[in-house]
Amino acid sequence: MSPGLRGPARALRGIVFLLPLAATCGCAPRSPPLVTYMHPERLYLQDRPCARVYVEVDRMEGVSLPEHWADELKAFFEKYCLKPEGVDVILDAPIPADEYQGLPIGVASVLCIDGPPADDRPPSAYVHVFVYDGRTMFKGSTRKSRVMNWCPTGIFINVEYAPYLPDTATLYVIRHESGHVLGLCQNTTHGDGAHCAKYGCLMYPTPDWLSQIGANVHLYFREHRLCDNCEQDLSAWRQGPPDENLSFAGPFLVRRADGYCVASVPFCDILIGSPTPEVFDWRKGLLQTKTGIRQSAPGGSDKRRLSKADHKMGWATFYGRPEKSMSPEDVAQKVAILTKALNDPSPGVRRVAAAQLKKREEATQSQEQ
Repeated sequence: MSPGLRGPARALRGIVFLLPLAATCGCAPRSPPLVTYMHPERLYLQDRPCARVYVEVDRMEGVSLPEHWADELKAFFEKYCLKPEGVDVILDAPIPADEYQGLPIGVASVLCIDGPPADDRPPSAYVHVFVYDGRTMFKGSTRKSRVMNWCPTGIFINVEYAPYLPDTATLYVIRHESGHVLGLCQNTTHGDGAHCAKYGCLMYPTPDWLSQIGANVHLYFREHRLCDNCEQDLSAWRQGPPDENLSFAGPFLVRRADGYCVASVPFCDILIGSPTPEVFDWRKGLLQTKTGIRQSAPGGSDKRRLSKADHKMGWATFYGRPEKSMSPEDVAQKVAILTKALNDPSPGVRRVAAAQLKKREEATQSQEQ
């Protein structure tokens, strides 16, 4: 290499080395914006109807977290959420990796969910944090930590980058993703609907370059804070009207729709065949979902197995009485509900509605033959 090229070449190598750091410290710059047909952030920020925040943290075995990580997570929600009963962060026991080999990350995370305790009165606003190492588990899934935009009640943290990031950078990631849970960046007056446009803000797509360079050599990483615009957004949502169509049933975010309800955790939608969410027993729904996932997993008793669609979109099912115990009027009502759900904004709900209607059509044709 000629002497004249050594300086630029070194600079280029430094930039290339820093690119993975920029890609993992925070979300992707082109992350999809949060959905606009519901506002779950108000269940977290306001003091009613949920009087506390319950955060359940599941981590795969072998994954280590910085000291005081849970305390920092608790402090973040306490700072911005009006909760008279406080914030609980529950760190579950490490999950044996051999129990989830071959499963997509989405359905694996559903299998880990326990939900709040049985005496959860009044109901809590629930958050699920799933921590894994992409080098050893769920290979092929994105390396970036993220929140699912269509159900922003879960945080997925990939510690694959941990070997070269200090604890302060890891804490930055959990605060950034928690900001998404609280609805930040949906205000497009100072962002793109996914991230804040203010350089240096906690909700900017990546940390500032000085912090990224400092993290690379383990010397410096500044504590990023919310900009004034993001702070004002949270203040306005705390004082604004609640989303009357939303509530929590254990770990499920329940949404009222036109004649039916939808209970969701990330990568799982349950279509409830009732206009009122009170009929939904979340423990029964969670048990049925986990049973269905295990039966469809490699080695399970269900020959269908988990398809590529399940890998990308997660699990979807119907909650309601079996048709053999229904009157003709009840069956007609179920069909009407499924038909309406074909136009639901959630792809998972549309998928289960279409599957249910197809199943009914096939059963009817079989009886006629």
